[in-house]
Amino acid sequence: MGGEFRYNSCLTDLVIKNNKIEKIIINNKEELLTNNVFLAIGHSARDTYYMLDKNNVNMKSKPFAVGLRIVHYEDDINKDLYGKYYKILKPASYKLTYTTKENRGVYSFCMCPGGYVVNTSSEKGFLSINGMSNYERNSGFSNSAIVVTVNSKDYGEGLFDGLEFQRNLEKKAYELGKGLMPIQTYGDFLNNKVSKINISSFNKGNYKESNLNDLLPDYISNSIKEAMPIFGKQINSFNSKDALMLGIESRTSSPITILRNEDGISNIDGLYPVGEGAGYSGGITTSAIDGVKQAENFAKRFKPFN
Repeated sequence: MGGEFRYNSCLTDLVIKNNKIEKIIINNKEELLTNNVFLAIGHSARDTYYMLDKNNVNMKSKPFAVGLRIVHYEDDINKDLYGKYYKILKPASYKLTYTTKENRGVYSFCMCPGGYVVNTSSEKGFLSINGMSNYERNSGFSNSAIVVTVNSKDYGEGLFDGLEFQRNLEKKAYELGKGLMPIQTYGDFLNNKVSKINISSFNKGNYKESNLNDLLPDYISNSIKEAMPIFGKQINSFNSKDALMLGIESRTSSPITILRNEDGISNIDGLYPVGEGAGYSGGITTSAIDGVKQAENFAKRFKPFN
């Protein structure tokens, strides 16, 4: 249909004239003429956020959540949720939420039945992790993030203060694990001591035994410790002392919103912020829906529906 996919191509600048998009710059050298750009950048395109700010694109800081990823044996989770039927049902998933005494939200995020913990670092000298499942969901382990809400009271009022808060945690994680994923059992996390781990196949990327209390601010680690017994009442094995915890899960959502009007356009005419990196969704499905919404906004503008 005339579309073109470009690999190894980074959007490095915008050319704006009379407050309208005129062209984009690729890899600091190639110019592409266009009056419309769908900015579906994802929540880790930190260089792009700084470039947009340089071009006076309106943005604001937004709250997000950070924490750890927890790993259990898949059969334990399946038995807890399905009982005697666990062998004939698909791998179990869960969603857990709790509000602490200090009014912080703690919740499971990106639950991966039969999945893996993955090193998803994207900057040299920084470390972040995530989870994934293959189609068959048969790794033998289930994992999810257990994250705690944070806001400007924790990291500051500046536009990039939340982003730098993430980066500071990722730098600490890299240093704590010496470039590998820091790991600890839940029991040792409670007792503030380094674990001895001899388990594999739950991970994509190597790990190093560490004390995750040295990674997290006290208000985050204490919030997780307060929530875990409550989660254990909902899923019996969830707060097992042998459950594995790894850090840092820092990119649950974008720390920035790229502002747009009711027609989906930013303060720069022709620039359409889309999805999670723009601050309008929190995962794969909602990002896809936001993409459809923005495509409809574009169609209404240039070819109104009958």
